Amino acid sequence: MKLKDIGEFGFIDRIKSETLVRRENVIKGIGDDCSVYRSTRDLVTLFTTDMLIEDIHFQRAVTPPDKLGRKSIAVNLSDIAAMGGSPKEALISIAIPDRVPVEYLDSVYEGMKSMAREFDVNLLGGDTTSSPSHLVINVALVGEAREQEILYRSGAERDDVIFLTGPVGSAAAGLDLLLENRSFSGREALLDAHLDPHPHVEAGRIISGQRVAHSLIDVSDGLAGDLGHICAESGVGAVIEEGKMPTTELFRAYCERFKLDPVPLTINVGEDYVLLGTVPEKAESKLEKALRAGGCDYFPIGKIVAEPGLRLLARDGSVRAIKPSGWNHFF
Repeated sequence: MKLKDIGEFGFIDRIKSETLVRRENVIKGIGDDCSVYRSTRDLVTLFTTDMLIEDIHFQRAVTPPDKLGRKSIAVNLSDIAAMGGSPKEALISIAIPDRVPVEYLDSVYEGMKSMAREFDVNLLGGDTTSSPSHLVINVALVGEAREQEILYRSGAERDDVIFLTGPVGSAAAGLDLLLENRSFSGREALLDAHLDPHPHVEAGRIISGQRVAHSLIDVSDGLAGDLGHICAESGVGAVIEEGKMPTTELFRAYCERFKLDPVPLTINVGEDYVLLGTVPEKAESKLEKALRAGGCDYFPIGKIVAEPGLRLLARDGSVRAIKPSGWNHFF
């Protein structure tokens, strides 16, 4: 059997049993955006880690090193945001091939430091080693949250409103720009959406602090894929509306210019690093007001339903099933 036969999440299912030697104070292990550990009476510790590998997650030839550094921190910050927590300390491990100049690495670390400063995160150390061929960056991030305010993927309930805290699709357009080497008047802004995402940490804090949302996740693997995680963990299904999908004017112009179907770009590609959650309809107004008062966005895009599976309500009124597809490391 090869990894591609079972996929990333099939592999995780195979290894997640018997990983806890000491269960005391462990609230959540493998299976969510962060593991959760009770550290004091009031606060719990959040752990998360992400790895970026050259030619898998980025192409060094087209990725500015400072933005690579920023993104390596940002993707971890987004995991903390998805649990409603506050990021605190980070450790960085990096494997470096001989062909990477020291000046490139200097710029990578400047990017890391600039993102860490924005979110009040300490870079406490890590590990450095050589690599035979590819640059590899792994960041481990610790955060904290009040136990009663943590949000998981598993809490969605029938008739919940599905919402986003920002537009989707722009990161996918930026990736398409890189892969196709297109010329476009808004090129830099779309490239930044892909290369230099802004994690929605403040939105996550507000959502958790209101204590009305039922579930939360970040859009890293694609809207359909991440909503699929919520539905699978919660034992529900979902209907999202194409006409309510938040996108930027620049994204829409890009799709029109190159005759691209916006739907796959908004629901399948991912890396927008906005938050995706569910909230009971009766509490929706309270959550929206709190987010907007905090300078954050709120976009309702559909409903949680009892029937399993994901469906898309198109602009023409038709309904079709969509697969919870997204990024898969082993395909």
